[in-house]
Amino acid sequence: MKRLPVSVALLLVPLLLLSAWDVDLSLAAPGGIVSVVSHEGDELAGGAELRYQGRTLSASEAISTEESYIILLPIPCDLSGSLIELYVRDAGDALTSLEIPIAVREFIHEEIPLSIAMSELRQSDDPRKIEESRRMWELLGRFDPAASLAEEVLILPVGEARKSSSYGDRRLFIYTDGEKSRSLHYGIDYAVPVGTSVAAAAGGRVVLAAERMLTGFSIVLEHGPGIFSIYYHLDALAVEEGEFVEQGDILGTSGMTGLATGPHLHWELRINRIPVDPLLFTARPFVSSGTASSLNVDTDP
Repeated sequence: MKRLPVSVALLLVPLLLLSAWDVDLSLAAPGGIVSVVSHEGDELAGGAELRYQGRTLSASEAISTEESYIILLPIPCDLSGSLIELYVRDAGDALTSLEIPIAVREFIHEEIPLSIAMSELRQSDDPRKIEESRRMWELLGRFDPAASLAEEVLILPVGEARKSSSYGDRRLFIYTDGEKSRSLHYGIDYAVPVGTSVAAAAGGRVVLAAERMLTGFSIVLEHGPGIFSIYYHLDALAVEEGEFVEQGDILGTSGMTGLATGPHLHWELRINRIPVDPLLFTARPFVSSGTASSLNVDTDP
């Protein structure tokens, strides 16, 4: 097995082209992605695989374009300042290992006192809540190779509204019985009045439009294989499951349904189930034309 040490890994990334692979580290930061590209479909179809964070990804989890096959590897928000190891096995069974340093990113810490009703809702073991969580996890794990890939950069669903919470915030919930629990905030909250129009951040298919216990009226859009945007706590829904929407189409209006301490929109982006920072993709598309020529792991989103 070829192994690229940390000290030289960045310089040698383009050498992965020898086995028909290229690696884009321009968003190698918490909430970002590492893109692995095969410029030869036969190489990927012949048995190439990636091992990443204990997972094995194969050709069945690659996005196909006219010129290449791309696997998007999302970086969770709790990997700040760490290393991930990427293995690429080509069709000839040659294994290349690459250590990727993940940029340091600072996150906000906040305490959120909850009312009696919100405490009960969050602490409840209600079977409906458990089933809704299971179904959402199943939905976000779906990878449909036939799903149409959104090629545009994302737009903000409520324009330049004020953010009340950011991606990756470290939260401490304080319940009325004195108990506390910690969680990570996987999206962005926008403080907007009830009734504010919410637009589709990109074109896609509506795969969920329903009321849920914790997130209230909720919408999930599929923007490509394994890529989903999420809109929570709406006051009303204007689309139905199965519909295709264009970027900017109105999905509904904002509200404070479900577990919400005030009127706001929660906007979230998931790639292969992992929550990533949607703001990173307002500047570049999911699949970028730049690869190893634009390496910059020091990017601080």
